[in-house]
Amino acid sequence: MTLSSKDGDSIRLTDTRALTGLRFLAAFHVLLLHELPDEIANTGPIISELLERTAAVSIFFVLSGFLMSLGRGTREWKSREWLTFLKKRVAKVMPVYYVGFLVFLPVFLMRLSRMEDANLLDGIFPALANLFHIQSFLPHFEEPWYINRPAWTIGVFMTFYLMFPYIHSWLLKKSARVVGLLFWIFFIASQAVVILLESNLDMNSTKIEILHKFPLVRIFEFLMGVTAGTWLNLRNEPLNVESKYTFPIALSTVLLFIFLPPIFSNYIHNGLLTPLFILLFLSSSHGTDRTMALLRHGPIYRMGEASYSFYILHLPLANYISLAIIFLLGDSMRFTFEFLILDILIVLPITLWFYNKFEEPMRLRILGQTSSNL
Repeated sequence: MTLSSKDGDSIRLTDTRALTGLRFLAAFHVLLLHELPDEIANTGPIISELLERTAAVSIFFVLSGFLMSLGRGTREWKSREWLTFLKKRVAKVMPVYYVGFLVFLPVFLMRLSRMEDANLLDGIFPALANLFHIQSFLPHFEEPWYINRPAWTIGVFMTFYLMFPYIHSWLLKKSARVVGLLFWIFFIASQAVVILLESNLDMNSTKIEILHKFPLVRIFEFLMGVTAGTWLNLRNEPLNVESKYTFPIALSTVLLFIFLPPIFSNYIHNGLLTPLFILLFLSSSHGTDRTMALLRHGPIYRMGEASYSFYILHLPLANYISLAIIFLLGDSMRFTFEFLILDILIVLPITLWFYNKFEEPMRLRILGQTSSNL
């Protein structure tokens, strides 16, 4: 069975270690997206399109809502309990976010000084926007704008975290059938928004960032995760998705990701594959086959624990690696396969060390005696 029996008032996944490994694979895809060249000579438009296509952030949004709602169960939110919930989220994301911000800031200022018709004063507003996590609410501004580009997701997550107690409380008043229906309504809405924005915005300009980054556009992926988890908790009987289906589901997801025509790229980016993600989460939560062993043990699982540090710090580290190469060789190797291999070999151990020595100790220090339950 995918789900363990009810523990009090919530249903727990039998084994979430595979999902921890999956987080790293998604974060690793983000690194590839940033470090591979936009085009590879003599490969044609299909490969170029795949180099820009991603569903990694969509996995982050869906998985976050799914696990939080499952873990919370059917317990009502008591007075001020949401503050404890928010404190735990802040303890997880903020320290690493600001380390990434400070590490990347010198690179940002150096780039700003080299841009035509720009001066250091032009960096004040972007710096403040990134400092206070509002860059995702103003996503279509021209460069310079993002300080540590992957970090835009944290402002989106914080928006979701602020809304989660109210959304979850509202869903608990509904029947399992209604919550299940809401999942599909949110799914349709996530794709309808893509149709609407593609029809009304210039997708060849920075306005495409509204589709990719604006919190109230991306919220439907989070809502699908929340409704899926809440639906499982409200059901009278657990849902069985056997582990033998994990590989077929994963393969189907990858094949759709690769072979759907370019017209579907923004739809994939904004949640088209979510139903398959949910099935994958469920089927991978138990079983002992080799596929699961790869995700639950060894380096992939260890990097899964450090996936947030990896995600936030990989781009600042890549920029400093590039600067060091320029200093030593006089020319950057950036966006080459040689640089990619070097970058991976350096970023993996540094971010794992950072997780063990800073991220996790700082989280525990901030939480103090706070319970580990949601």
